[in-house]
Amino acid sequence: AGPPTEPSRHRPVTPHADVNTPGRSADVVVVGGGPAGLASALLAARRGFSVVLVEASDRLGGMSASVTVSGQRVDLGSHRLHPAASARSRALVEELLGEDVQVRPRRGRLRLGERWVGFPLQVGDLVRTVPPAQALAIGRDLLTGPLRREAPSDSYADVIRARLGPTVLRTFHGPYAEKLWGVPPSRLAGELARRRIALTGGGDVLRKLVGTARPEGRTFLYPRLGYGQIAERLAEAAVEAGVDIALADAPAQLSVASSPRPSASAGSGAPGPAPAAAGPSATVSVTLGSGRRLTAKRVLWTAPPDALLEAMGEEAAVPVAGLDFRGVVLVYLTLQRPQYTAFDAHYVPTPGVPFVRLSEPKNYRDGPDPPDTTVICAEVPASVGDRTWSSSVQELGSLVADGIQRLGLPAVRPSAVEVIRLPRVYPRYGNDAVPGLRRLVQRAGSIPGVTLLGRQGLTVIDNLHHVIEMAHLAVGCLTDDGAWDDSRWQRALGEIATNVVED
Repeated sequence: AGPPTEPSRHRPVTPHADVNTPGRSADVVVVGGGPAGLASALLAARRGFSVVLVEASDRLGGMSASVTVSGQRVDLGSHRLHPAASARSRALVEELLGEDVQVRPRRGRLRLGERWVGFPLQVGDLVRTVPPAQALAIGRDLLTGPLRREAPSDSYADVIRARLGPTVLRTFHGPYAEKLWGVPPSRLAGELARRRIALTGGGDVLRKLVGTARPEGRTFLYPRLGYGQIAERLAEAAVEAGVDIALADAPAQLSVASSPRPSASAGSGAPGPAPAAAGPSATVSVTLGSGRRLTAKRVLWTAPPDALLEAMGEEAAVPVAGLDFRGVVLVYLTLQRPQYTAFDAHYVPTPGVPFVRLSEPKNYRDGPDPPDTTVICAEVPASVGDRTWSSSVQELGSLVADGIQRLGLPAVRPSAVEVIRLPRVYPRYGNDAVPGLRRLVQRAGSIPGVTLLGRQGLTVIDNLHHVIEMAHLAVGCLTDDGAWDDSRWQRALGEIATNVVED
């Protein structure tokens, strides 16, 4: 086997990384270079606004980036563009990527006890693989579901039990959640389950099975060059539209000066919403860590809300009681074979196996991949500083190989092992932390001239198509003269609150 490494290729592949931002004024400053920030910057620039985007790291794309391992493009975990994307969000991706957006058949598996079940679920496969006693118990639970009530104060476990029944909680969702978050689902807020699991009962399960019975119900969208191609094209298009991008820099200080706003003018004439009624406006001064200074009419903040309050000089560094974040260690194994299995992803709730998902990027696309090599990615949940997080690359590779053997999957002898650690992936909290978390987001979102959006900004778990839609909604609240239609944004937040992760 080759030497285990931390990948040196964790860098942007597009040419916008060296764009420097002079100190100047702009209509819009976007903080954060993930999909929400990139889409917001692009859409605002296309409306005719001057835009500066600031990203704290040395690369763009956030957790939606792709990197190169052993000559193959791989993602930061398993990602897909779901067909449930809104028409305008899908149209934007297809405009930017053209024929590189591929419609792919979905072939996954999930582990139930000692058996593999096809995912998406299909009736025939369930009949063949699920033991009759277990199938009867699940069916009984779904039929009696209306008798189980779901309350806002319920835990994650309570929500799953009420919606899908105790058998599904015990055999899949309970152990999967405990592996993912590192605590029993009874200690997690029910809100996490409601945002992550779309099925609410037997009726939804039946409709899902009817949908997946058709071939078109078992497809997803995926770029030819990896999931990160979406963020890369968003960035390239943003630069083409006039956006200035500053990497490895972040707001160190923000201050807001409010003033009466004059009557709305006709503005640039760019397409967009009608001007809102006259009201107070704000000028936001942004001092970056590099010392450069920017002023803006509106800051679209897609970074964590506590970082915003810290930049405002508030003591937001004090954490919300009961809120922390679970990270993921991505372990990439290079195998000297054309293909590992025919499946794109394996979902693993099994205790004792360190990873929750094992994916093979080559199976997600028809792309220019090395013919005789494949890479598999194991997603190992961990918290910063714990034993798993601190393990060496060699130890992590052995841990994953042992888990693969426990599952009865083909044995692996990797020629190389590479690791990427993501510290802040899944917000973790119980019901007692929900009020404090909401106060944090509301306080950060109430700063004049600043709007929170995106997965990190709103501290939510969302799909990429959700955050692109958030960008559309946010930029749609900018009036032609650069002011902000807050009533429209409050309506948009109501839409965003109904987002549920599509698996």
